[in-house]
Amino acid sequence: MLPGDGAVEDARRAAGRFAVGVEAVRSFGGGHINETFLAATAAGDLVVQRLNLSVFPDPVAVTANIVAVHRHLAGACMPEPVPALDGGWLLRDGSGVWRAWRRVPGAAPVGLSTPGVARAAGRLLGEFHHRLAGLDPAALTETLPGFHDPGRRLAALRAAVAADPLRRAAGVAAEIARAEAGAPLVILAADLSARVRRRVCHYDAKLDNVLFAGATAVCLVDFDTVMPGAWFWDVGDLLRSAASTAAEDDPDPRRAVADPALYRAVLDGYHEAQEGRPDGPTPAEREAVGYAGALVTYEQAVRFLTDWIEGDVYYRTSRPEQNLDRARAQFRLLASMPLSRIG
Repeated sequence: MLPGDGAVEDARRAAGRFAVGVEAVRSFGGGHINETFLAATAAGDLVVQRLNLSVFPDPVAVTANIVAVHRHLAGACMPEPVPALDGGWLLRDGSGVWRAWRRVPGAAPVGLSTPGVARAAGRLLGEFHHRLAGLDPAALTETLPGFHDPGRRLAALRAAVAADPLRRAAGVAAEIARAEAGAPLVILAADLSARVRRRVCHYDAKLDNVLFAGATAVCLVDFDTVMPGAWFWDVGDLLRSAASTAAEDDPDPRRAVADPALYRAVLDGYHEAQEGRPDGPTPAEREAVGYAGALVTYEQAVRFLTDWIEGDVYYRTSRPEQNLDRARAQFRLLASMPLSRIG
């Protein structure tokens, strides 16, 4: 559920350990996992987050990855992490584990994807990947092993269906059948993953995590999942979110369709940023990008469906059946994705 007044007070106390002169504090953003707040302070606005330790059980490793990437990028493509007044990157108190970022001035997510927005976001992601190409992935910890692994996600769905703790499975038989019908995508993802280079990735590069200043995409946010992996998963998440004509949780899945112009704009921007640069995508990576939208959309549909059956234990929700709406919208989106019907 969304943070209440008690959570805001927790955030106010935490913000006072990162900056002096804390003024107004309010809930901020619409992330699925952590609780996020905006704190006005004497030194400027801070984004303060309470980490979800059930999802990120090793916040020290998560933070070490973020700091390593920020240093390598020299501040480009991402917000500046802010240490606590005692010098540590994390604050632990009785209300949880907290961290802070400096708010990017004049930047915000966009509410609607357009060809210009999609191209700019793709270009930023390509620039981000280019700048990270020289960072050895062995320098980072794989904090969530198997995070992008459709085979693992399908196995988790099957286990949830078998356990069926809230007796929800019978009501989503059609969605379970769609997940099983997508099993060839699991084989495809495994093959591509085995053939591409291991890289440093954002791993949650959806459009909501791209900040814009006017028509310019200026940085990515939400770096909890930055870790070693494969670049095509980042491209796929941006395609899934920026090429859709509907919100991720649209209650009417019929509106969830991949717009070819938006889809092409993401890829054009991404390849434009990478063109002619050393350490750019290999032929195998370019091939994988061609399948990435369908692969990530399938994986995300399976994850939302699993969470619905298990009782909404992973993704934060703001209304009943939100995870089910998310799953249905993603399955509908998948049906319109290039290469989504494999077999």
